Amino acid sequence: MTKLMLVLLMIIGMALSGCGEQPGTAGEGDAEGTDAGEVTGGDDAGDSEGGNGESAAGSAILDLSTPELAIGQWIEFGADDISQTVIISVVATEENQGTECYWVQLSGEDFVAQILVDPIGINIAFEGYEEMFGDFMVDPAAYIRENMADADGMADMFGNDENMDKALDFLRAIRMIKFDQQGMIMAIDMAGVPEFLEGMMDDPAFKEQFQQGFTEGFTEEGGQEDFNEFLTELDNMEFAAVETEVEVAGQTVTGLEFTIIHPEGEIVAVISSELPLVPLAYASVTGFEDNESHSIQVKGFGFAGAENLLPGVPAQTIPAMMFLQGMTQQMGEAGAPQGRGIN
Repeated sequence: MTKLMLVLLMIIGMALSGCGEQPGTAGEGDAEGTDAGEVTGGDDAGDSEGGNGESAAGSAILDLSTPELAIGQWIEFGADDISQTVIISVVATEENQGTECYWVQLSGEDFVAQILVDPIGINIAFEGYEEMFGDFMVDPAAYIRENMADADGMADMFGNDENMDKALDFLRAIRMIKFDQQGMIMAIDMAGVPEFLEGMMDDPAFKEQFQQGFTEGFTEEGGQEDFNEFLTELDNMEFAAVETEVEVAGQTVTGLEFTIIHPEGEIVAVISSELPLVPLAYASVTGFEDNESHSIQVKGFGFAGAENLLPGVPAQTIPAMMFLQGMTQQMGEAGAPQGRGIN
């Protein structure tokens, strides 16, 4: 179950960063979906250069978009040889704060939850990260050395105003969270949370504390020394990004294959914007410390037929702000700056 939960966390991140970006394609494809199947590599559509830590993606373009959100879409992921899978689907719409939002459901053998997503807000948040991913793909080794060579650089990268604003944009796009608690449907309302956190982030003392905490956490127990070894190993890594065709659960889709090759192992990820909700077709890690192979792959996908496992109105809706305000009071931060618009 541990591996499956790691898969879920990764997929949630990619789902929130990819969904709803490709307009005018909702409902295309196999209406009933595609049954489970292997993901296999196809012929490369272009050449790439690499070596000595340098990458030349050439004309290959990283596209993390997916078809526009629509009720019925679903995609199923599995990891290694685990029988359990994670299914992400769109099961309903609901107007929230004047915007038509979508309930995106995440389910497995023993869990189910739903996130109410503002598709416009997700698009706004995604635009900020798309440029960052593009810069990384041009030359991954150079990007890492320039932005993450030491603790101060990483603290500035994750804690600067621009990246904090990107994080807030994602939070603004998440309107509610719904889950099953002992047979009762509960919901958490995220209203006010982004504004509350924005007020804290505007406080210079908070920024200083954040960066100091990040730096201290990174450097303790030889963190910088270990990372220096990684930076040295960049010289032994080859990065490649090529356009390709792959078979995903019985259907052929086009996408981008991103590869990191090292003398001790290999990492491969295939991204396809033709998949619903999450543009990840396949990812694998082979070798390195455990000398094993681990993978995540699509087991099935479709554009209709998703089942709503948490239908109806929640029995209780709890404001997330109640938890945040309680936590700040317990931590002795009752006087922390409140976000704009929060009483």
